[in-house]
Amino acid sequence: MNVDEAIHDLLNFSTDIRAVAVLGEAGEVIAAAPGAGAADLSSAAAALWQAAEAAASGREATPLEHVVVQDKDGAVAMLHDGVHRIVAVTGPQPAVGLLLFDLRTCLGDAYPGEAS
Repeated sequence: MNVDEAIHDLLNFSTDIRAVAVLGEAGEVIAAAPGAGAADLSSAAAALWQAAEAAASGREATPLEHVVVQDKDGAVAMLHDGVHRIVAVTGPQPAVGLLLFDLRTCLGDAYPGEAS
């Protein structure tokens, strides 16, 4: 399965997701859906990830694996598998645990065996 097919599957079974993008190691958009709005997630995702890493620095914890920012209108969730990042924007009240599972599954389907 390629990354576009994995995103297609993700959007079919995760009805909370409004936009999704898979990013490469340098933060470049590898694939995005639906439409141009998802492609614009790259710079916002990079800023969010950097802010989360800065907030987590100084703690003796495992490396940052995911970030979720939620408000009444929805959430932005990002997950890093060691190589790629996936970022999704949802509608209101997503099931966050399920959302993270779905994002992890999407990356696993698109890049089997590549996660660290």
